[in-house]
This record gives sequence, C-alpha cells and structure tokens, in this order.
Amino acid sequence: MIYHFILNPKSGKKRAGFQYEDAIKTACQSRRLDYHIYYTTCPGDATTYVRSMINISSERQRFICVGGDGTLNEIVNSAPSNPNVEFGIIPNGSGNDFVKNFTEPSLFYNLDAQIDGEAIPLDLIQCNDVYCANMMNIGFDCSVVKEAAKLKKWKLVSPSMSYIFGVVVALCKPFGTNMKIIFDDGEVIQQEMLLTAIGNGRFCGGGFDAAPCAFLNDGLMDVCAIKKISRLKFLTLVKEYKNGTYLSDPKAMEIIRYRQVSHFRMEFEQPIPICNDGEIAGAKNIDFTVIPHGFHFVIPKGSALRFIKRTDV
Repeated sequence: MIYHFILNPKSGKKRAGFQYEDAIKTACQSRRLDYHIYYTTCPGDATTYVRSMINISSERQRFICVGGDGTLNEIVNSAPSNPNVEFGIIPNGSGNDFVKNFTEPSLFYNLDAQIDGEAIPLDLIQCNDVYCANMMNIGFDCSVVKEAAKLKKWKLVSPSMSYIFGVVVALCKPFGTNMKIIFDDGEVIQQEMLLTAIGNGRFCGGGFDAAPCAFLNDGLMDVCAIKKISRLKFLTLVKEYKNGTYLSDPKAMEIIRYRQVSHFRMEFEQPIPICNDGEIAGAKNIDFTVIPHGFHFVIPKGSALRFIKRTDV
C-alpha cells in the first residue's frame, strides 16, 4: 500500500494543512510506510496528481486529502470505480459536510485512525461527465455557497458562520430558477423553483440536513425540489429544512417534492450555476445517474456509517 496525503493550503483554516505535515511524517515513518505528501497549487491539481500516481504504479494506493468537500470531490473524480484506489479526508474546509454522514467525526483528524481505517464502497452521483460524492445544489442553496465563499475571506467571519451569513445575503437578493425536472417514470416538474438538492449524502451548507432520507450506499439519490415561495414563508420553513424535519410537516410538503431515484434529468432555459460538493460550475442540461459502489472511502478506525438503511423491513 502506498499512502498519499494531499494538502490543500487554501481550504478552511489555511495554516492547518501545513501543521499536519510534521504529524504525517512522524506517523508514517514510525510505521515505515511508503508515503508521499503533496500540496495542491490550483483548482483541479488534486485530480491531476492522483491520476499521475495511478499511472506510475499499479500497487494499491490510499489518497487522503487535508481539505474540504471540494478537495475530496477532486480526488474522487480522478479515478471513479477504480477498486485499487482508496480515498479519505481530514476535514479542513468551510462546511465539512461529507464526514457528518459518519459517527465519531473527531476520528477523521486522527492520523493513526486514518492509516488503520477500512475502505468501504460508497455510491457516486454522475452528473454529465463529472462525479459528486456528497450533494449537488441548484438555485438558492447554490447562491448561498457563492455568497459564503466571498464572506469567508473576511477575517472576522469563521468558515462555519459564512454559510449563515450567506443565507441572509442570498435572501436579500432576487431568487427563483425556472427548471424542468424529468423523472424516468414520466413525472415532469416544470416551474420556477426555490432550489433543488440532489443528495448522495444528507448534509450541505455546513450542516443543513437537506436530504434526510439519504444513504451513501443504497444505490439511490435523494431529490428535494422546493417551489419558489415568499421570503416570509421561507423564514417559517428554513429551520425545518436545516434540521431535516420538513418531511413530517404537511404544510412544508405542499411545496416540496421529495423522491429517491437512480436516474433523472434537469433542463434549464440557459446555463446556470450548479454547486457540486461546494464547487460551482455552469450547466444548461444535466443527466444524473447513481453509480453504485462508485468509490472506496476510508472510514477511520473507530468510526462507522452514521446512517444505515435497514433491509429487513
């Protein structure tokens, strides 16, 4: 096994990546591991690095990034469905939402637990020609991410608070996106929507439980589509959306369509921003497909999947 530690110096607490270097060296040298440390220099660099290492060696390799959900997305996109490659994360981003799907999140910061961790297969969502490990957000949620990215540059705004302030800023601006959502069974939703969240995992935006029925290994993605509503009504429902309790509120479900599917499509009048694991790109038409067991993820020793779908009921 070859271990790679990919450090993103621009994510979250910017000095944390550098602080991990000595600890990584100590942990790996004490175990006499074959390891490498790599600092990313630009967006997409992590993807390029992983691909180059896979081309160099056919040996089993474990890539652990020190960064946010976007950095994890980069390394996963380098080699989806490659059984000889394992991916892990030491969370150092603004939201760190992916690790909220697991128990004992503090163990993700423990290097020994990471090295001794087990890699298990998890699903991926393929969105056109790219992949999503956690969640895609379109509409209002995507606007919040854009605003939070600006706000977290301010010294007095912590990464976690940037999302809260981002909601406030986005709420003060015009919102609503014309969408056409096409499901394989013939259902079509075509109207102005507040947002659509497509979840492999449950959380986004630093802890919003947007897809409260999602499981990382059930072969399905959870689609939450919310109709455009007034700001006042939004304020009455935002707490339930954050806590993931909206599915049990009949009034909320009057404006929300929640489905679990393995494939569907979305179309827009013009290219719009799409947030993929916290990173924003543009698209006009998107084809979503679940890739069962699309990547192997390292769960630190002592941690486990927090949400497990029962198959005996």
